[in-house]
Amino acid sequence: MKKIRNNKIEKIIEIIKKNNSFLITAHMNLEGDALGSELALYFILKRFKKKVIICNHDSTPEAYNFLPGHRFIKNEVGGKKFDVAFVLDCSDLSRSGSVEAKIAKQAFVVNIDHHISNTRFGDINWLEPKASSVCEMIYHLARGLKVMDKKIALCLYTGIFTDTGNFIYTNTTSDTHKVAASLMGYDICPHEIYRKIHSLCLPEDIKFIGRHISQLKFSSDRKICWVMISRWQERKYDLTEITFSIMRRLKDPLVFIIFKKVGKERTRVNFRSHSKIDVNKIAKFFGGGGHQRASGTTIAGSLKDSEKRVISFVSDFINAAKKRN
Repeated sequence: MKKIRNNKIEKIIEIIKKNNSFLITAHMNLEGDALGSELALYFILKRFKKKVIICNHDSTPEAYNFLPGHRFIKNEVGGKKFDVAFVLDCSDLSRSGSVEAKIAKQAFVVNIDHHISNTRFGDINWLEPKASSVCEMIYHLARGLKVMDKKIALCLYTGIFTDTGNFIYTNTTSDTHKVAASLMGYDICPHEIYRKIHSLCLPEDIKFIGRHISQLKFSSDRKICWVMISRWQERKYDLTEITFSIMRRLKDPLVFIIFKKVGKERTRVNFRSHSKIDVNKIAKFFGGGGHQRASGTTIAGSLKDSEKRVISFVSDFINAAKKRN
């Protein structure tokens, strides 16, 4: 199996061995890769008798309560100081939310990420845009430290599983499958992970999604498909991904967008693509970022104004891409 960026891994191993106390955090709006990589790193550091605290801006979604160690995650650490802060799956330090202020006081920051839009905010920046997930990266760190067990393997497999869309997204590579196969050697049950993460919908969730799917909008050339959600409801199950999974079954669109009203003058905009359209560049234009096929941003403005601005830009972006090709 191909190893990735041994020099960065070796530097991080040296930092782990030389220091004693560690803070681990990830981005707001937690999902499988953020949580899986945090918990896996937590157990890795604990194997070396280190003092470790995971602190996140948000609470852990109920869907991930099956992960070992989830009860160790905190939302506040008070006045505690740490030698090193590990920031995982965060394209920008501000994405860590309320934990950013705590990180700013740390002596050393290790930034581990696979977002192409990462701003390189760490003292060490281990960035792998071609990696499927941060969990895939942490797997290689664990190999370098010669540490692995069932708890670590379950956390890592879950993060890879979710960030690859159950191994169907374009970020899934042969190396991703090799890593997953290696992790399955620790008695991992993919069907159980799938059931625990994806079998939480309530009847009202399906009705909510159905109402909005029935109101899909399309550009005149049908290359853009989007939906407007004026009363977005935070639920135990992530309705964003299941909505996108339905939208992406459409034949013609190149870009899929969900507009969600999250405040009086704030709109959350999520982008997906299964074509060559780089939605990270689109999100970046509006102050966001992410991956080539999955990105997002939050725009200051009403739902209607945000729709007008974004659809106009995306249409021009697609037309420009056609001319280049």
